[in-house]
Amino acid sequence: MKSRIIKKDISRNKVITSTLFMFILLAAMLVSGAVNIIITLFGSMNSLFERSIVPHYVQMHSGEIDQDEIDRFAENNPLAKDQLTVTMLGINGAYIYLGNNVDSEANSIIENSFITQNDTFDFLLDTESENIQVNDGEVAVPIYHMQEYGLRLGDAVRIVKNDFSMELVITAFVRDAQMNPSIVTSKRFVVNENDWQKLYSNFGQIEYSIEFLLHDASTVNEFGAMYQASSLPQKDTTITYSLFQVMSALTDGIMAAVIVLISLLLIAISALCLRFTLTTTIEEDYREIGVMKAIGISGRDIRSIYMLKYVAMAAVASMLGYIISSFAGNLFTANISLYMGTAPKTIWNRILPALGAFAVFIIVMAFCRLVLRRFRKISAVEALRDGNSAGGRRKVRNFRLSRSKFKNINIFLGIKSVFNRFSVYGVLCLIFIICAFLMIVPLNFHNTLNSPDFVAYMGAGRSDIRIDLQQGEDMEAQYRVINEYLENDADVIKFTSLVTAAYKVKNADGEFENFKIEVVDFSVFPLEYLDGSAPASENEIALSAINADDLKKAVGDTIILLVGNEERTLTVSGTYQDVTNGGKTAKSILPYTSNSILWYVVNIDVVDGVSVSDKIAEYNSVFSPVKITSMDEYVTQTLGGLISQLSLTVVLGFVLAITIAVLITAMFFKMLIAKDASQIAIMRSLGLSYRDIRLQYITRAILVLIISIVIGFIAAVTLGQGLAGMLISGITSMRFIINPIMSFIVCPMALAGAVGITIFFSSSSIQKLNIMMIAE
Repeated sequence: MKSRIIKKDISRNKVITSTLFMFILLAAMLVSGAVNIIITLFGSMNSLFERSIVPHYVQMHSGEIDQDEIDRFAENNPLAKDQLTVTMLGINGAYIYLGNNVDSEANSIIENSFITQNDTFDFLLDTESENIQVNDGEVAVPIYHMQEYGLRLGDAVRIVKNDFSMELVITAFVRDAQMNPSIVTSKRFVVNENDWQKLYSNFGQIEYSIEFLLHDASTVNEFGAMYQASSLPQKDTTITYSLFQVMSALTDGIMAAVIVLISLLLIAISALCLRFTLTTTIEEDYREIGVMKAIGISGRDIRSIYMLKYVAMAAVASMLGYIISSFAGNLFTANISLYMGTAPKTIWNRILPALGAFAVFIIVMAFCRLVLRRFRKISAVEALRDGNSAGGRRKVRNFRLSRSKFKNINIFLGIKSVFNRFSVYGVLCLIFIICAFLMIVPLNFHNTLNSPDFVAYMGAGRSDIRIDLQQGEDMEAQYRVINEYLENDADVIKFTSLVTAAYKVKNADGEFENFKIEVVDFSVFPLEYLDGSAPASENEIALSAINADDLKKAVGDTIILLVGNEERTLTVSGTYQDVTNGGKTAKSILPYTSNSILWYVVNIDVVDGVSVSDKIAEYNSVFSPVKITSMDEYVTQTLGGLISQLSLTVVLGFVLAITIAVLITAMFFKMLIAKDASQIAIMRSLGLSYRDIRLQYITRAILVLIISIVIGFIAAVTLGQGLAGMLISGITSMRFIINPIMSFIVCPMALAGAVGITIFFSSSSIQKLNIMMIAE
């Protein structure tokens, strides 16, 4: 009997059943896919780190080193297992030409270093995850460059400076566990020892990576305190194993988080659809339910009849979602496989995604049981007497045609129906709100990261041009030349030079640790502060959000810095957001020495009408070799990998939102028109045409959609901003940078068009209704 009832119900409501089935399938597919991304991400990352043997503690240093002193420290330190000093030859992008590109890397923010393969750990791997070995005349190029320029094996890398020229053939692409992510602007090329010596004799800008492998990775903080208490080099950047993990997981981790969000929204939509479908079905079958209760069938048995259909539907949809995700998973894990390789598959690669799909099934079933609890409230006597759950006591709001200002009666009747039956249309409104949220949040997140105004979250003021001066033999001389030139450049409105210098700060444990501080005139290119303001004197300091959290400091608190050999107490004047340098930066107006300088940054604004690209070309010819980029390019290049990945979620969110809107509209109004059959027949008998009645239903759909889009947009720029800000380390409060054309015109019009067209065709069933239905 149960099977006959279910088959009859499915054949009667094919569109409704198919729509629900599709939503549950999509939710299960995305949850399984997100779990698969997370498993693949961490499995591949761990495999890459194990094969590469990533160091636990790395100290970068420019300048002379005493390797014997480093060796003695490593030998006498009980926590250190092995030590390696990697000599990296930095070559300015102005001298490097990749593949068939006629332009050099002069405008790239990437810092290119050439090294030879390491012997003991920190191995650089090829795309087969094997240790790279290159011969004379060959080079292994970072995967970042391969993807950015479409490089292939056999292409050439030319290094040209004055009379020196070297051409190397690409024989491998580098998976570098330390410098893979695009947000890490340093990249390492691998060459043969002989070629490295030739390059060194013509360039000679050396930076050292002093690396330590520990017996136990959990002792890295203890080891770091020991290292910083020593006399070894420590003014440059310090990086630990955990930071390598965070940076490697950032891009694809955000992708997984966005997909999880989308899948949760789909589950919510499925639950709302399920509620609407069940309540409508119960209302339609109210008299039959009363009959079954009257003849002695228990509420549990009646509930099981309805449950069986949804159990079977959810089980099949969840299973198919899992199967599809296992085939479509490569779409979202391709970037992981390219940059990190593929870890060996384990049983968990099958079990955990399956559990994700099963979780969707359990959630749907739990919600279904929750809705069906209303069977307990159904009385056999009332059901047989009234024939519907409303009992003829529906509250009608006071909308009178005589008081209406609408000239079109059908539009008025459509609006009246929505507000008089908002408990019914409220479900549709919630689903449309989710559709708007699903469409707008990924779009705004992508637009924010892709906007030059995102520099506000990178610890810098907004400017037209940025010049970076890294450690080198002539850094000081170049800095003076640039400042003198800019002072006399009539095309420059304003410029300021930012100096990043090394200091030491007393941490929460009372120990001094390395601390990078940017020293600059903060009034020229002001920052946006979360709290407080810029430092106004040498006794004040502004901290990035992560530094403030690590040091457990807020505005008004004090910190102790070691400036030279003198301890200074500074008051925290403000906190700001920064995603660069691991989010750990600070700003002050402290004195510094030439020995403490790590790098310079010069920010420039040019006169309106002056071409930024032309000025960059001019500065490249005058200041060469230095790194000069427009601020637009700086943001794009720094976050390029993340922006590229988010583009997929923007397309996914847009397509899903439109698809959901179409399916829900078709399902909802098919059920509603069937439910309103007698009312439609009455309106036809009163002389209203099919076109009149259709306009009423279109008005209802568009009104609900307008309300939903407004609420959805408000939710997207409030709740959505908060969710997006949580995804990127260093950001505690994100404000979306909105593209008004896409957000206010394209997205609403796309939703309105999809809903309008769907309701137009869905309402064609009105023509099949006739006046004889009144008698029925």
